[in-house]
Amino acid sequence: MKLSKLLTWRTARWAVLAAVVPALWACNARRLEAPQPKPQGTFNGLFQQVINRDIDIVFMIDNSLSMKPLQAKLATNFPVFMDVLKTLPGGLPNVHISVVSSDMGAGPYNEMQIPACRTGGDQGTFQTQQRLAQFCGMGSLNAGQNFIIGSAGGMQANYTGDIAAAFSCIAGLGDTGCGFEHQFASVLRALNADGNPAGVPPTNANFLRPNAYLGIVMVTNEDDCSAPPDSQLFNPASRFVSDQLGPLASYRCNEFGHACGGARPPRTPAAGGTVLTGTCKSAEDGTLLKVADVVTRIKSLKPDPSKILVAAIAGPPDPYVVETGPAMLGDDPIQQWPQIRHSCTAGDGTYADPAVRVDEWVRAFGANGVFQVICNDSFRDALQVIATRLGKLIGDPCVEGKVLDTAGNLWMQGGAAPPDCAVVDHSYNDQGIKIDTAVPSCVTSGGAAPCWEIQGQGGMCKAGQFFVKFTREGMQPSDLNSTVSCSVRRCPPPGTLDKPADCP
Repeated sequence: MKLSKLLTWRTARWAVLAAVVPALWACNARRLEAPQPKPQGTFNGLFQQVINRDIDIVFMIDNSLSMKPLQAKLATNFPVFMDVLKTLPGGLPNVHISVVSSDMGAGPYNEMQIPACRTGGDQGTFQTQQRLAQFCGMGSLNAGQNFIIGSAGGMQANYTGDIAAAFSCIAGLGDTGCGFEHQFASVLRALNADGNPAGVPPTNANFLRPNAYLGIVMVTNEDDCSAPPDSQLFNPASRFVSDQLGPLASYRCNEFGHACGGARPPRTPAAGGTVLTGTCKSAEDGTLLKVADVVTRIKSLKPDPSKILVAAIAGPPDPYVVETGPAMLGDDPIQQWPQIRHSCTAGDGTYADPAVRVDEWVRAFGANGVFQVICNDSFRDALQVIATRLGKLIGDPCVEGKVLDTAGNLWMQGGAAPPDCAVVDHSYNDQGIKIDTAVPSCVTSGGAAPCWEIQGQGGMCKAGQFFVKFTREGMQPSDLNSTVSCSVRRCPPPGTLDKPADCP
């Protein structure tokens, strides 16, 4: 066999996984760090196990016009989200779950000037009003409570009935909120991450826990239009297409919030529509809050940003087409106003527009960002995916793939050669400097702690995955994190000559 051919099918990729300390150290937190893989190639499988079971989850629910049926989907399918969390090892984590709206008003203007846009809107305060009676009868927040508290066994539960029903009871915010949605600004205000000297809204106190994981889920059918509180972008004096800001309509957020091929989306599109698909991104010129700044502020909520997972159920950023529709003002000399064509439409008639900025926000969190398309007749799959990703923050570490041993063969438990894996602990000293420490295998250390070993299926690991077990002694640093890197088989395409017998 030629050496080059041998190397073709033996080239291995590395599975990058975060690992766990035993349940004895329940205060520990884990995060994922990128390892230094072998040069043959990199295969990333991101799994994380922490014994810290605290997780705070904020749902930002768009409450502008057209959102009612989408809110109903969220409320109806929310049990799926909770079922995933309930089936994690140890049962339901210690959760805080809150709801905020997208309504932050429209700059300094009031609802007399811009209908439905109260100055300041809801200001990121947690929403607790019982609105969906069909769910409230099965579960609801106790009086005086501003967010849901739940755990396995319901030790500190502050709701009656079922936890999923308690959420669904308050999730139907309606569709009377401001049509200039401030999804980012609402979340920042809710979590006191916007630099406002007033501090956290009083109703939101005690929601964020210092050592807890943080999940932020946005449910919206339009893109973010967050602007500074004194922004003139929403000035109602601009009424016509020919005015400085164009008509007072949601397209204003596209025109001044997006840059497509380096230019603003056109106010007078071509006949049949101007196609800008694949060219648009956040303008980042300061007219709206910069996505990069929003990401930085959210990441600053945790010393370890990998403890944050963000998700969106929204409209895909493409296709992006600017077209025209009938003017909303009869006295505008130009009777065709610019508008964005929906980027998706569900079979039930619900729809969404390109969420360019929201998509960028999600992608900025890398593996800890989840984007799900909102145009489905059910949110079941989207909620299941998001909950599963949240669960991995506190789930078992599973090496995925066909692990190789140090001789380049498939590793087998009890075999002559050990698995070709490396483990590094990450912690921080008093000066905030990260300290990396290699951890030997239990075979190498003779079982002396700290050490690691790979076992067969365990915990929530599935077929084809291997469980990583750690042995440690004494109290561990609360910021301890571990990276497990394993060489795994990368199979050649079907039909390749001289391929390994274990490859299809």
